[in-house]
Amino acid sequence: MQKVIRRTALAKAQHARKAQRRSERLAWEARKAKLGEDRERSRLVYKDIKQARITRREDWELGPLAPLRNVGSAKETYGAMEVKRIRPTEVLQDERIKFWNIVEDDRVVVLEGRDKGKIGAVKSLEKKSNTVTVEGLNMVDVQIPPFMLTNEPDKRPVRSVEMPLPLSSVRLVHALTDPDTGITRDVIVKKIVNSRIWFDKHNGVRRWTRLIPGLNVKIPWPKKEPREYKVYEIDTLRASMETRTWVPTLLTPPMPETVIDELRNKYSIFRSRHDEEYIARKVMEDEENERKKRSVEMMRTPLKEANKRARRERKKLGKGTLSREMLVRIGEVMARKRGLLAAAAAPPPPPPPPVTIIQ
Repeated sequence: MQKVIRRTALAKAQHARKAQRRSERLAWEARKAKLGEDRERSRLVYKDIKQARITRREDWELGPLAPLRNVGSAKETYGAMEVKRIRPTEVLQDERIKFWNIVEDDRVVVLEGRDKGKIGAVKSLEKKSNTVTVEGLNMVDVQIPPFMLTNEPDKRPVRSVEMPLPLSSVRLVHALTDPDTGITRDVIVKKIVNSRIWFDKHNGVRRWTRLIPGLNVKIPWPKKEPREYKVYEIDTLRASMETRTWVPTLLTPPMPETVIDELRNKYSIFRSRHDEEYIARKVMEDEENERKKRSVEMMRTPLKEANKRARRERKKLGKGTLSREMLVRIGEVMARKRGLLAAAAAPPPPPPPPVTIIQ
């Protein structure tokens, strides 16, 4: 019995070590991915700053002769940011905010940037990056990739969207009533604390109350309108869903053979059918690769120009002729090589007979 207990204890310790190593590996991979995202974001920022400096210097040097930059392929997208720039960088798991005291539909004030001092409603939260999106504030022009405009009626390549703000850059705005004067006005709440956190077993979520420290004033959560479910004529009735319309027999399997296409990966090489969007994207990739190949072939490089001049010079010389001395020299070389080949192909001579010595 002692051996069984010992083996159990050793197994638990080994499982704990494996779990620790697994958690450390996942944390290292998360840090590595975050560093990669930070480097990519910094590269895009420095690229835009460098191009802006070059443009500013050219405009200053050329003055009225400065070129127009919103022409050609950049006619409609000049000055707009790439989509990668507006995506917030995810923070590590231990750095994420666990209990959010600012939620959607809350009124907040921006503390920095060009919209400093303006008040707006929180549009969305990004808990993986500790950022919030305020409706109508911190607007930026974003370049929309062409593949995102294929199935949309709006074909504008540039759109104005709200760029997420760090949670530290906003403060909650709440209406408080002065007990002495009875005047109600908006105040900026510098700090919010949580009350006792309790678990709502009916909804399966944690709940708490927002408080202003020092005043012990409760800040109510924004009211959410109940979700409306609309009934359409094309909706399937529950009676139709519960009606049994197919009974498997011994001659037919309980599931059709096409189920395997739905269970496999969407982009599996063994899948017998693909979605129209996937096929269209692959066709566009092939066309883009062909276009790049044609553009490379049509590009005029210094090496191609040199080869073209060399071919033109050789064409001017015309076709060469062989003189009698050259033909005689070629025949001698061919005869010598033929003799060497014949000598190499000839069988070796027989060995000499053995010599017997008589004493």
